[in-house]
Amino acid sequence: MATTLAAPLAAAIGVGVVSAMFYLSVLFGGVGALILGYLAPLPLFLAGLWLGSTAAIIAGMAGTVAVLAVSSSLLVALAYLVTGAFPVMLVVRQAMLARTGADGGIEWYPPGRLLMGLVGMGLAALLGAAVLTLDQPGGLEGAVRETLARMTDQIFATQGQQAPDPQDFWMAEVLPGLAVISWLTMTIVNAALAQGALMRFNRNRRPPMRLVDLELPAWLAPVFLGAVLVASVTPDAVSFLAVNTALVLALPFAFVGLSVVHAAARGRSAKVPVLVGFYMFLFLFGWPIVLMVGLGMIEQWIGLRRRFRTAGPDQEDE
Repeated sequence: MATTLAAPLAAAIGVGVVSAMFYLSVLFGGVGALILGYLAPLPLFLAGLWLGSTAAIIAGMAGTVAVLAVSSSLLVALAYLVTGAFPVMLVVRQAMLARTGADGGIEWYPPGRLLMGLVGMGLAALLGAAVLTLDQPGGLEGAVRETLARMTDQIFATQGQQAPDPQDFWMAEVLPGLAVISWLTMTIVNAALAQGALMRFNRNRRPPMRLVDLELPAWLAPVFLGAVLVASVTPDAVSFLAVNTALVLALPFAFVGLSVVHAAARGRSAKVPVLVGFYMFLFLFGWPIVLMVGLGMIEQWIGLRRRFRTAGPDQEDE
């Protein structure tokens, strides 16, 4: 019995340390180190989706201790815990929830609710940042502009040029929302990579979560449109928070829009080339993601995916 418990415990601690090393690799710089930093949640997801939520917690705490031991910085360890380990704990806990349905089968926690849980976490982080910067000139926006100003001053100083005025940094208006979107997206990507790897070796606990099955709550569209409206008619401070809130709320609609594309390609013989070409176009140009948000909202209202469901029930999709 002790040996049976010791192996998963050792595995959880081990992957936690690996995750910490990935996270700390960004300190050494370079593109490769940056990629490893983005993949820091991957080992934690592997442990959690294979061994369960307890393993995810143990791995996350082991990773936090390892980051603290190596960096000797409580702030760095806290950042790892909040941005890396905690989202994994949340996703794994909810993903492992299941109940017996009316037909006697197992009903797993819906992927749409998992996504909304992550969005709620992102909004909480955005609100927390706004509260923590209330004493700063200009609040969160002022803090963002000041940070960008310091960064550009260093860059332009090395080139002997005059840095631009911080008020000209248009990206400062949307940077917090974009940062949250990047954080949540990488969490989702790492979860998908972990689930895919576990399925390949038949070590997954729950069945695959298919993108075409993603469903969002009906109230999300009015809330998103309300945030857009508030951003358009309110003063600068409120408008700044509303704009970034709307950006985060747009993320679920983008994923639903992607699910429509998957549903449209699902019954085609050239499904894989179509999807590969689409994603290459999306990543090369970027702006089509706005169309995906609009497509996701249209799907919420009229249900486009129902028209594309020509594939058999046993056909899998991402």
